[in-house]
Amino acid sequence: MGSQGPLPPDSDLPPIHVLVTGFGPFRDTPLNPSFLIASALPTTLSTPSGRPIHIHTHPSAIPVSYAAVRAIVPALLFPASKTSTPQASAAPATPNFDLTLLIGVAPGRGDFSLETQARRDGYGKEDVTGETWEGDTLWKRGKEEGGYGAPEVLATGVEKGEVWRRWRLGLPSFPLRLSTDAGHYLCEFIYYTGLVEYWRRDPEGERPVMFLHVPKGLEEEDVDKGRRVAEGLIQAVVGSWEAVGENKRKEREMGVEDEEKGWAGS
Repeated sequence: MGSQGPLPPDSDLPPIHVLVTGFGPFRDTPLNPSFLIASALPTTLSTPSGRPIHIHTHPSAIPVSYAAVRAIVPALLFPASKTSTPQASAAPATPNFDLTLLIGVAPGRGDFSLETQARRDGYGKEDVTGETWEGDTLWKRGKEEGGYGAPEVLATGVEKGEVWRRWRLGLPSFPLRLSTDAGHYLCEFIYYTGLVEYWRRDPEGERPVMFLHVPKGLEEEDVDKGRRVAEGLIQAVVGSWEAVGENKRKEREMGVEDEEKGWAGS
């Protein structure tokens, strides 16, 4: 496993490994549809090219708790560090999965929203344990103070434009949208938690983490629709990676042809 990002041209179609998570109950949501949708996903998908996609749904719902998210998510994304220091130099660089899809419910929305960014600060709403996360400064503190020194906002590393185009084409009758407001609660908190784990290892590197907001419906048809939306989003991302790899292959071939022409004419 490990992040592949744009897939290499002329590859032997290695499988893509995708981590998917959903949340547990909170407030007036005793049964969270995000975990129902995550659990409904198949273990294997494939792209039109035949590339296998292995889906690894986390077997238990993520508690709607700041402390639980901070404890669980980093260990899901990357191998455990051999030291407790938060410094990037001490953190394993190869992720456990090629892509991560975090799913949460937005009770007031009727559409499926692909969130494009997450904020570092301002988590003053109480979680299911009655705690907030306003006083924690690990992400904000500079590295010289034992923190991450992370930016106020982090965006997904997934190419939004191409993924959005492919996602919509695959599900033309579904209510899909892009969003820049993930709600400033646990959904946005888990999103930043995932993004910052990549950022702290390489600020200029890839961050193949997405967050999908789903409506509140719990009926079988609602869960099935959510499953199809999540499947389509995963396939859209991997398809965009394949397109990048194919373009690089063509560019490489064109470069070889140009070199041959130049040699013949010299």
